[in-house]
Amino acid sequence: MLATLLLAASLALPDGSLLLGREAQGRGLSGAPAATDGLLAREGATAASAEAEGRATRLADPEAFLAVDLGSPRPVGAILIQADAGDTYFVESSIDGRSWTGVMRIEPGDITYGMRTRRAELKEAREARFLLVHAEGGDGIFAVGELAAFSRAPASWKEAPPPAVPQGPSKDERLAALKGLIALAAGLLLGWGVVLRRKGAPERFARLRDRALAALGLLSAAAFFNFGLFHYGPFLHTWDTFHYVVGAKYFPELGYTGLYEATLAAERASGLLPPGSTFPVRSLETNAIGTSSADAALATWQPRLGARWEAFVTDVLWFRSRTTAEEFRRILLDHGYNATPAWGILGGALARAAGPATNRSVGLLALLDPLLLLGAWLLLWRAFGWRAACIALVFWGTNFPGRFYWTGGSFLRMDWLAAAMAGVALLRLGRPRLAGATLAFSTLLRLFPGALLLGLGLAAIWRLARERRLAAVREELLVAQGALLTALVVLPLSLLAAGGFTSVRWSAWSEFAANSRKHLATPLTNNVGSGTLLTWRPSSRAEALLEPGGNEPMAAWKDARRAALEEGRPIRLLLAAAFLGALAFAFRGRPSWAAAAAGAGLVFVLADLTCYYASILLLLGLLALEREEAGVVTSLLAAATAATPLLLRWEDDRSALVSALVLAAYALLLALVTARHEIAPKPVVHGISVP
Repeated sequence: MLATLLLAASLALPDGSLLLGREAQGRGLSGAPAATDGLLAREGATAASAEAEGRATRLADPEAFLAVDLGSPRPVGAILIQADAGDTYFVESSIDGRSWTGVMRIEPGDITYGMRTRRAELKEAREARFLLVHAEGGDGIFAVGELAAFSRAPASWKEAPPPAVPQGPSKDERLAALKGLIALAAGLLLGWGVVLRRKGAPERFARLRDRALAALGLLSAAAFFNFGLFHYGPFLHTWDTFHYVVGAKYFPELGYTGLYEATLAAERASGLLPPGSTFPVRSLETNAIGTSSADAALATWQPRLGARWEAFVTDVLWFRSRTTAEEFRRILLDHGYNATPAWGILGGALARAAGPATNRSVGLLALLDPLLLLGAWLLLWRAFGWRAACIALVFWGTNFPGRFYWTGGSFLRMDWLAAAMAGVALLRLGRPRLAGATLAFSTLLRLFPGALLLGLGLAAIWRLARERRLAAVREELLVAQGALLTALVVLPLSLLAAGGFTSVRWSAWSEFAANSRKHLATPLTNNVGSGTLLTWRPSSRAEALLEPGGNEPMAAWKDARRAALEEGRPIRLLLAAAFLGALAFAFRGRPSWAAAAAGAGLVFVLADLTCYYASILLLLGLLALEREEAGVVTSLLAAATAATPLLLRWEDDRSALVSALVLAAYALLLALVTARHEIAPKPVVHGISVP
């Protein structure tokens, strides 16, 4: 297994570069390590911006050169070079470092084209120990984003390269527009029903409207999976799955901070990285990007993994063989494995039980989320009826922030959502203890679903204060019993899981708390919530603050966002208090399931979370059973979010607009539920009222 993966990683993929991680030397250079770090500059970027982002090596003048020592003579059969398109570049080879032979000449293109990637397969492989690049002519701005050499051309080169300049909206944007049209159609259809009901003709065109709603619900379910396009390729989300399969499986040794350094060590141990190689890697202790030595990582992590070292290397190499050189380097710039110790109970057990990472084992793990969601949707249908389920499906399948792109096709990344949906459905079915247990489990998996229990509790406290008798909150007390029992079982078990089911890791939750504090202190451009909205300023947008800064070009933006968050704290607290009070008042006399479902909106009032957690807002669509207009609001909200990628290009701008839309829609829903309005009687099927 290990030998097969090693061969795949070193030969079949572009990251089999003979130069990867080797020291770049020469004369008149700045930013030299960028030329062999496996990371390309943004295609079309200017030389200055590529250097500022730490993705290019600048050559000062025609006398400057960049040279790389392969360590020993090696056959070179293919060359990849990314360089500024305004100049002429020469690639030469040498056996002894004294006499040089031309290998490749790159003519200039239009000087406005910026950094461009060229690749060439040599007619015959030639022996070389040294490769050298120099430039002349053109606009005189010489820059090399990446230099890579291969013993033979990677198989992926046979695929047609994408166009250098995108024409029109991207696939993701076109798909978002289609989803937006589906959501808009649902909003108009449901709005039509509201108008007819208010006119006293709710049965008019009822069959036609029902059929249309069912069709839109099914379309929305397919839309979530991008109509079978998934990630415009395979279903498996390799990037995300790497974090949660490897992170969970080896958590006893890696904890929350060791994944990336240990991965670098595995690459070095397998011979895929040369001695002395260094790479940009995000420190999972500080969240800052720095430069890490593969040799030092190997010396540290091989002893720590001990008997499980070879298995770890095998798993890492499987994921490395599933992706490209640049993508795998970028994986180690992400933000690590961040699941709660409670998630690790199932996550760790299943990752271990699956055995070595293979197409079959990882593929089966990735199927768990769709199966859990299918069960949750069936339970939701049973509890609320097909109409309410379709309304919720429309939001889930068409909203832009919670789309499949982020965590679809990964490993147990939507278990919390399935548990939250099941908890609300069980409340509707009259199973409060079981509902409490399920909602508590969802909370322990991701923490923020605790907003559902908070919504339930706020409404109960208001009712108890008004009626002054425990009988008024009997159902909520049963929910609390189920939640407490679940916590008493899951919390101790999570400590055992964190120790690999062989020992108790008493510090697991304190480690998680420290890891969470680190992330909360790190602003992200795809965060959604009240803080994102209140801290957005035209002057501190990412586009305005993207500055030269080596490995952290977003440092200025992050600093500005932190300062704005601190400055806006009083307003945010007032806003949170207003929403909490409004929910308690609006749902003081409503069913417990409705108060819990309404708590979904509190998530983005009280916290700023990565955008894909917006899928929890599908629960607000169920409030159509209490106020028919709720389905109109959630459908139009989904349509509005789907328009954001067409209106805005920068992720932080999109997130601020989505935050504004979510909070406005949530405020409108609370106002609608609060308003005194006669609710039409609902038909009853098997003892359960349906819309």
